Amino acid sequence: MDNKFQKITGLITSATGSLLAATGAHASEATSEGIAGWDVDVAVLIYSEPDRVSALEPAISAKKTYDDESILSFKLVLDSLTGASHNGATATDTAQTFTRPSGNGSYSADAGETPLDDTFKDTRVSFTAGYEMPVDRMNRVVFGGNVSNEYDFFSVGGSATWLKDINQRNTTLSAGFSFEYDTIKPVGGFADPLSEMRGNDQSTNKEDTTDNRVMSEVLLGVTQVVDRNTLVQFNYGFALSDGYHNDPYKVISVVDDTTGETVAPTTSTLAGRYIYENRPDSRNKQSLFGKVKRYLSGDVLDASYRYMWDDWDVVSHTIDMRYRWNMSGTQYLEPHVRYYSQQAAEFYRHSITETEANSQSYGEYLSADYRLGDMVGTTLGIKWGFVTSGGHKSSVRLEYYKQTGDSSPSDAIGIQKTQDLYPDVDAFIFQYNYEF
Repeated sequence: MDNKFQKITGLITSATGSLLAATGAHASEATSEGIAGWDVDVAVLIYSEPDRVSALEPAISAKKTYDDESILSFKLVLDSLTGASHNGATATDTAQTFTRPSGNGSYSADAGETPLDDTFKDTRVSFTAGYEMPVDRMNRVVFGGNVSNEYDFFSVGGSATWLKDINQRNTTLSAGFSFEYDTIKPVGGFADPLSEMRGNDQSTNKEDTTDNRVMSEVLLGVTQVVDRNTLVQFNYGFALSDGYHNDPYKVISVVDDTTGETVAPTTSTLAGRYIYENRPDSRNKQSLFGKVKRYLSGDVLDASYRYMWDDWDVVSHTIDMRYRWNMSGTQYLEPHVRYYSQQAAEFYRHSITETEANSQSYGEYLSADYRLGDMVGTTLGIKWGFVTSGGHKSSVRLEYYKQTGDSSPSDAIGIQKTQDLYPDVDAFIFQYNYEF
């Protein structure tokens, strides 16, 4: 449940981010009157991980600026994801069978194959709204709200950001706060943490209930006009979440101390022994963010760096660069490069040994979720923007993403040394936008 695309951060940073987005683009973009004073943007995004997850995301957003310079905005998004997701177990030299999350039926992974749960699906409807209101000539406030619903997840939240201009309006100070309340209701119920996965012919060790998580975040920032062509931004963020953090569908393999083979279960009718993960019930994150936007004789350079650390021992670095090459008054190309590296959570393990499982010497928390491991993610892409014959702005974006980790870690045992314990993930992203 931790990869919800940083929804809280997005709500807060949208206010200060709009300051950066407003610069540099004036040189080449045509404008349109919209519908009754509204600027409307429709988009569709297609995401594909070959042999894994596919997603289709249509979206529509609308924004209106009033005479008093207040701005009202709305966005509606529909996500539909299907495919197969890694369940946390490691590949081994024999076929493996797992119980489906519902408890009805099973799925398998062949020898040497990364175990993927082919029941993965996720349909989400999300609605967000924002209102920016000038208080006086030097102060503005921005309010935001969001609601999101999936078949196993419901979320509602809000945000408020204060923006103050000083230094002859060359400097903008910002302070924002957001909150989110999530309700998690997994298919088949919640597994008892660190208990064994059971066969579908056995009585369940799950509770068919719901659980909650509360998240809040504070963001402090400053945006500075350096000269008529350069804008810089610095932010500090602190986020705290409390409640249910497990992924109820993830397990960890228990392997032989010497051979590395998956061992026989103690209470299950399955062929292998797998236990459900357990994560802390709280998490706090801190981040530092810097961004520079530079207008270069008609083009725009946009570069940023983000450093994040938390009390799970996850540390990440993100470098993001875009260069907007304005080919004419109606067209531009924008190459994009993003690099992300992450240090693993302190309780991340690709598997545990039978001795550790029997003695519970692995500690209180445990997860084999790739998203909490050491990883590197690289994105390469390009965006083509153009103005239609009717004067409306459109764009096409194509990106390739590759995620890699340590496929042969030093603590691999026996046959694990011949298996890919962190398989690469490749993804292709296509997006089309049309504004009117």
